[in-house]
Amino acid sequence: MDAGRVTGSAEPDDWSGDRVERWLRQAAGLERQLAPVSELLFAAARLRPGESVLDVGCGTGPTTLAAARLVGPAGRVRGLDVSGRMLEAAAASVAEASDDTLPPIDWVEADAVTWVPDGPPVDVVMSRFGVMFFSDPPRAFANLALAAAPTGRLAFAAWQRRDESPVFAVPLLAAVQVLRARGITATGAGVDLDAFLATDDDGPFSLHDPVAVAALLSGWTDVGIAPHVMALPFAGGVSPAAAAEAALDFGPTRLVLSGQDDAVAAAARDAIAEAFADHADADGNVALTGAINVVTARKG
Repeated sequence: MDAGRVTGSAEPDDWSGDRVERWLRQAAGLERQLAPVSELLFAAARLRPGESVLDVGCGTGPTTLAAARLVGPAGRVRGLDVSGRMLEAAAASVAEASDDTLPPIDWVEADAVTWVPDGPPVDVVMSRFGVMFFSDPPRAFANLALAAAPTGRLAFAAWQRRDESPVFAVPLLAAVQVLRARGITATGAGVDLDAFLATDDDGPFSLHDPVAVAALLSGWTDVGIAPHVMALPFAGGVSPAAAAEAALDFGPTRLVLSGQDDAVAAAARDAIAEAFADHADADGNVALTGAINVVTARKG
């Protein structure tokens, strides 16, 4: 099988350096954690053998590889991401799969906002949590529409508000309680804790509003938005102690603890582990619910 090639050059600061390395460290556990989301996304995308697919914000490539398996050797797949380091990891992962029944996969390093689509148009544009950070969403989605065939389809998963998802809210609130107990009123970056908690609709949660999402999908029509709430195995299914350790490096909890001293981080870890103990399943592994929207549309 051809593992594909990486083309282009674009790696904004937001997805470079330590942030990418953290993601790579967590990739295996996060993939298990997000498996229920992938199941919903692929059901909505309805990929068929022989189709061509563009996976946006593909990261280390698990959804890209899954798409390749669904469209088969007669299909065509491209993974688009701003991080060359992530794409290198994705290409290596696909090479390890060594499955001759897969189509070639091309990896494109680009920002969807400024990307100029090239090559044959695709049947399906899809993304699992890869479209919430666009600096100019209407322009990005317009570019993605340009990449799609006249009968092309769009399917992506995006988080609802942060506080709708205990997978984010439970560790965050436990960490904040530790900070407040020590008289700490701001994050390591200097953001007021009250202001931080009051804002649960930006960054990864920026596409939570169905009405706003429908309005910004330039180049797409027949928009459908299906809400889902599902249990997610934290860090892929680990004990409360291991999940708490992972939480220090994950999402908004990481943001409030970044820059705090080791003693504060250790206290937060212990508090999160205690909170997670209330969410352990029969096997002793932490599972918390996450709320997402699965968005579908067609070219038009």
